[in-house]
Amino acid sequence: MAQLNLSYTTVRSPIAGRASRANITAGNLVNEQVVLTSIAGVSRVHAYFDGSEQTFLRIRAANEKTPAVRMGLANEEGFPHVGTLDFVDNRLNPQTGAIRLRASFENSKGQFVPGLAARLTMATSAPYAAVMVPERAIGTDQSKKFVVVVGADGQPQFRGVQLGTLQGGMRVVGGGQLKAGENVVVDGLQRIIPGVPVAPQVLQVDAQGMPVPASPSPAPQAPAPAN
Repeated sequence: MAQLNLSYTTVRSPIAGRASRANITAGNLVNEQVVLTSIAGVSRVHAYFDGSEQTFLRIRAANEKTPAVRMGLANEEGFPHVGTLDFVDNRLNPQTGAIRLRASFENSKGQFVPGLAARLTMATSAPYAAVMVPERAIGTDQSKKFVVVVGADGQPQFRGVQLGTLQGGMRVVGGGQLKAGENVVVDGLQRIIPGVPVAPQVLQVDAQGMPVPASPSPAPQAPAPAN
């Protein structure tokens, strides 16, 4: 009986991990409501995020294939850490139409701690051809999204689009009303008036398709003073 009572004086953690600060020191009176410390499991970490209904349907269509999830921390470029999707909730949120997902990442080096903010990306389908436009080229009309296309005659045309994933500042758009190669307005959407022609300035694009701002014209030089 004495050995049994003595065993109750040792508190063993149910999981392996890192202990926080000790809230109680030797000699203090404790009971079942006192928190001695907190333990954070660090062998693996989980990142929770919300996915759209389309994302959920693509995951379900993949059957047994588990998509990879890539993660980047606030001080990192890109998504250098690779994990796996290990949890999909059993229902969508009726208010937002999103579903809660979870990705699991190996943390044997202890570089992740609970509570960190992270950026996540997940490939949920095979590669496919898509039309992409800069994010700032998309306008909003109540609940509808649109882009403005300028043809050879300078007439602006409003095209409704359905938004897809965001890839480095470029948004995948669907709906079939926008075709590859058409010129869309990226600046000055608020100045477009239906039926009034515009004089567009075509911007150069970089390797990712993002428009490169035109360099400002040099200011005229002041005349040299006469002797």
